[in-house]
Amino acid sequence: MIYWPCYVLMRIVDLIYFRTKFVGVEHLPAGKPFILVCNHVSNLDPFVVGICRPRRFSFLAKEELFKKPLMNFLFRGMGAFPIKRGASDFGALREALRRLKGGIPLILFPEGTRGAGNRQKKANPGVGFIAQKSGVAVIPAYIEGSDGALPNGAKWFKFHPVRVKIGAPIAINRDQKYPEISQKILKSIYSLAP
Repeated sequence: MIYWPCYVLMRIVDLIYFRTKFVGVEHLPAGKPFILVCNHVSNLDPFVVGICRPRRFSFLAKEELFKKPLMNFLFRGMGAFPIKRGASDFGALREALRRLKGGIPLILFPEGTRGAGNRQKKANPGVGFIAQKSGVAVIPAYIEGSDGALPNGAKWFKFHPVRVKIGAPIAINRDQKYPEISQKILKSIYSLAP
């Protein structure tokens, strides 16, 4: 299994290049599955957030990243699984629920794709679906600086500080519609912005 060697490697890279400061890690439930929902400004985001605690995480990634055999092997080994963008991918949603039921925390990016700065985009309703159906704690986090550590199009990391602020769990109304839950989640994420 390559998850833990990759985790250790990412901790070393972080120590050298980013020295990520995590604020609010006490909000993450110990020994229980949860959904960590974050803004998305860099391809580095899932890996930086994934080292906030020494435990296995899963995350969704666009299916194009899994086309090449080596990348497929690496991403799946690091806990990622593919999702089709621009369509309702019920298989990916079921897999997310299956992993949560199996006790594995899930990292989700409600905006679905990277966005510059503090600009909010529309949240994908699938996030609301997973949050409602799973019944686990949904915890917001705001990532700052990862776009400086690995800018769009960069081939390697830059020396740049990264900060991740983790907030208190979001109260999910099980009677709300999925898009409304998704937008509430997105608002909670951006409420943590400096």
